[in-house]
Amino acid sequence: MNLLCERAEVLAASAVCSIIRVDAAGCLRPLAGPSLPKEYSEAIDGVAIGPMIGSCGSAAFHGEAVEVTNIKTDPRWRDFKDAALSLGLKACWSSPIKSHNGRVVGTFAFYFRTTRRPSRLEKRIVEYCTHVCSLAIEHWEAHDHIRKLAFTDPLTGLGNRAYMAETFPEILARAKERGEPVAVLYVDIDGFRMLNEAQGHKNGDLLLRSVADRMRKIAASQDAVARLGSDEFLMVCAGRGHRVEIEELATKLSKALAERHALETGLDVKAVASIGIACFPDNGHDLQSLLGHADTALRRVKASGRAGHAFYTAHMDAEKLAQRALERDVSTAAMTGQLSVVYQPQADAGTGAIQGFEALLRWNHPIHGFVSPMVFIPAAEACGAIEDIGAFVLREALAQAATWPRHLRVAVNASSAQIVRAGFAKLVEDTLAATGVDPRRLEIEVTESLFIYDAQAALETLRRLKEIGVTVAIDDFGTGYSSLSTLRSFPFDRIKIDRSFVFDMTANGDAAAIVTSILGLGRALGRPVVAEGVESQEQLDLLRSQGCNQVQGYLIGKPLPIECYASLTAAKSKRSSSSNAKRPAAHSRVAIARPAVA
Repeated sequence: MNLLCERAEVLAASAVCSIIRVDAAGCLRPLAGPSLPKEYSEAIDGVAIGPMIGSCGSAAFHGEAVEVTNIKTDPRWRDFKDAALSLGLKACWSSPIKSHNGRVVGTFAFYFRTTRRPSRLEKRIVEYCTHVCSLAIEHWEAHDHIRKLAFTDPLTGLGNRAYMAETFPEILARAKERGEPVAVLYVDIDGFRMLNEAQGHKNGDLLLRSVADRMRKIAASQDAVARLGSDEFLMVCAGRGHRVEIEELATKLSKALAERHALETGLDVKAVASIGIACFPDNGHDLQSLLGHADTALRRVKASGRAGHAFYTAHMDAEKLAQRALERDVSTAAMTGQLSVVYQPQADAGTGAIQGFEALLRWNHPIHGFVSPMVFIPAAEACGAIEDIGAFVLREALAQAATWPRHLRVAVNASSAQIVRAGFAKLVEDTLAATGVDPRRLEIEVTESLFIYDAQAALETLRRLKEIGVTVAIDDFGTGYSSLSTLRSFPFDRIKIDRSFVFDMTANGDAAAIVTSILGLGRALGRPVVAEGVESQEQLDLLRSQGCNQVQGYLIGKPLPIECYASLTAAKSKRSSSSNAKRPAAHSRVAIARPAVA
């Protein structure tokens, strides 16, 4: 554009040339004016077009050429004439630059140092130049649009991964020149998937836009903000020299996002954020390493079970390596014979009769010994080993159940990651056929988190299990997300009260009230209720008085190898033939006390 102005000024020797772009907001953006002072162009940068905005603003507004033969007296120049007159500019002729569809995209102007109109030659020059300018600006706009599509998240208008990959090196280079640190804040919205499933994708999108708007407001002009995908955002901040400043920023961001977000139909929600932070130069010298470390810190926050922020430390890498080692080991545990199944009896709360067993998985690691299922099941889900491990438990449990009296059921836990896989129902059906166990003797236990993963796939699997004849129980009821909504989603056969409520019910009025409510809910729905974690006679008596259907816990029996419950699981013929022999003090009822074997 500068070159075009210079060539035009050679042809029109008495003219001073100016080219201005009109942006999408209708504001003037000077592009070229090599013979005009920089200060003159800066003074009109960002001024909105209008009928009284000099020659260029008026021409852009009307879409027609504007000839001002005397800047000093023309009312359209009232607010701008002093700057022009101080440069000896007395007249200005401005023509709109239009795109192929007639949209005004800029102006081309000739200033004159005398009060006069443009000559015929000057009009020919402007006619040619506006055409060239139109082609150039449209090409630039098209290129800019393509660039925005490539570097912008279409939902929130923030930058995306590609934008961050291109922008970050520039931020880092400036920080190195100035000796400043750079902080990378990795932001994740807790529970977003649950909200998306429960309230619909439209509300999920509204929440993400609201989060993006608040992050924009908090970010400084030199900061970069991007949406990396789903509910993950990144804020890159330069110029904050002390850790305390970054911590204040993270706290401010958390508080801003935690304020309620208004969605459609009067719904408003809180967006609780977890934030992982890594800093240049302490934690890395490029985006990849800093992003990886910030992600590690973010995982630490989420693992703690509470929202907030955490700075990356080298110790976290050791934890990550340990987690990877755990995932590697658990992926081979089934094939190396390290896994076993123990069984915990379930009894009728009123009569004490044993009605079945819950199969529980155990892992005896060759180095670390016993590893809690709370630790290795998430690891198995993360590395994809849960499918093989789940199949192992199902086969073992049904193979054992095939040898029991037919009135005894077996309950097998299935993780959410198993249920949402299309082949799970087929696995159950095939294993039942292979072992000859009546499907009605098998119960699959699932938790409420199942409906967070993939509600539709989960419902399809559960319906197929019911068609096979398998019963389905909801485990740990009351501890998950929207328990009542879960009961409405699917006709569960049994409700299991989480052990935490049972444990506290004799000393904590709130826990007792929750247990009473769940038992009442079960009666109203016509579903039997099982209380887990029964460890004392006092708990059992209280549950009996409130009409609990079944109980499970250390008072009834510990999780043990099935051989320890041989007197309960032996076939009828074998039990009757040895009726006069001395038997272990394990009983089929719990009316008096727990079995001695437990």
